[in-house]
Amino acid sequence: MDYNQKSDFKPKFEQGITPTVQTIFSQITVKDIINYISSLKAQAIISWMEKTDLSGKILIFGTYITGFKVANLLVKNYQVTVVDIHPHLKYFLDEKVSFIKDITELDSAETFEVIIDTTGIGGIDLSILDFFNAPKVLLVENPTSDGSDNLIKSFDETLSRLKHSSASRKGYLFTHGLNSKTSGTMTLTMEVLRRSMRDVLCKEGVLYAVPSLDFYERILFQEKNPEKYLKSIQRPAMVVSSLDRVDCDHIIRENLEKINSVLVESKD
Repeated sequence: MDYNQKSDFKPKFEQGITPTVQTIFSQITVKDIINYISSLKAQAIISWMEKTDLSGKILIFGTYITGFKVANLLVKNYQVTVVDIHPHLKYFLDEKVSFIKDITELDSAETFEVIIDTTGIGGIDLSILDFFNAPKVLLVENPTSDGSDNLIKSFDETLSRLKHSSASRKGYLFTHGLNSKTSGTMTLTMEVLRRSMRDVLCKEGVLYAVPSLDFYERILFQEKNPEKYLKSIQRPAMVVSSLDRVDCDHIIRENLEKINSVLVESKD
């Protein structure tokens, strides 16, 4: 199934408990929010790479969510390999992307021109970077954001991974704008929903708003069911009970547009 395919859900209005009350369903789904955020990240990486003279093979650590979004775009022009300990996540990858569970499946003498690490907190060990010849480019997704607390920041190994590598060019992806606790796509998705619910509740006549909340990642990483995961995120992002019509899609879009993702080149 194409994760990038836009949901075909249409805005829906229903009568509430009485004819005076309306129930309003957003046209935007949880999947749409995830796609928007992951596309911002992927575009920041690809835009930077397009300004760099690259033609070789690319290795990506981590599939979910930035990893497969970037891999599926880069494979149109490059030879791409993704490494992930969760084999069921191959479901999200373009069939042209090579997938392996462990780097030992590769020849240590193999050279990748670009290595992209999207594993974040608790991700790859520094020793893994020593397995290969130094790449021309190393890019790391920074898991922190503008709302990260000190404990979260203490687990951020972005700079350690960059300094450990002897790549000639290095950089990190930083995503911010919502004062979220991390830059993870699901963290940002939940923050968009939380803020949008708050903003909707400020509208005159709104009785209450219900964001589409679930522990989506449990479906993917505990149940290991990507099909169920995709189905679960295709529900409306928000349902509103109101005495007057409210454009909850506009409010969701306003919060999405506050997010910014940028590739920062490291000078170390």
